[in-house]
Amino acid sequence: LHPHKRLDLLLDAFRRAQQLPIRPAWELHIAGGPEPGFPNHPGELQALATGLPVRFLGEISDIPAFLATLDIFVSISEPAGCPNAALEAMSAGLPVIATDHGGGADQIQAGQTGRLDPPALAAALLELAREPELRRRLGEAGRSRLATEFSLTRMADRYEAALGLKQHPETD
Repeated sequence: LHPHKRLDLLLDAFRRAQQLPIRPAWELHIAGGPEPGFPNHPGELQALATGLPVRFLGEISDIPAFLATLDIFVSISEPAGCPNAALEAMSAGLPVIATDHGGGADQIQAGQTGRLDPPALAAALLELAREPELRRRLGEAGRSRLATEFSLTRMADRYEAALGLKQHPETD
C-alpha cells in the first residue's frame, strides 16, 4: 500500500458513490500490505475508509483466486508505467478502471475494455457496478486485447524493435 497507488482517491470516490440513494450492495476490497518507508499509510487508508463497506485483505499470494472474486478492477496509480496488475485483471476478464496516463492509457481502451477517467471515478464505479452486461462485455474485450496486444511474444517483439534488434512488429 504505497501512496502513489492513490487509494485515497478510490476511497473518496467510493464514499461519494456510497452516499447516493440508488447504489448497489457492494464492498470494496483493497489488497496489499504496508510498503517499506510508508508504515503509517495503511492506517491512513483505514481511517479514510471509516464507515464504508471496505475490506483490507493484506498481501495476496493467489492473484487469480483473488481476481475471481471481483467484478471490477481499479488501478489509478501515479506514476503508472505498464502496470502488470491491470494486465492480470484483463486476463481474468475484468473491466478495468485506470488512469489516463502512462501504461494504463496504452492498456485500456476507454469504453471498449474499461474506463480511463479518474475524475469521474465514482460515476464509473456506479455504472459498472449496476450493469453486469457492460462488465461482461468490457471484460471480454479486455481479455481479447490482452491476448493480441500484450502477449509475451508481442511484448518481446516490441522490446527488440525498440532496441533496434528487429523490425517494428506493426510493420511485419
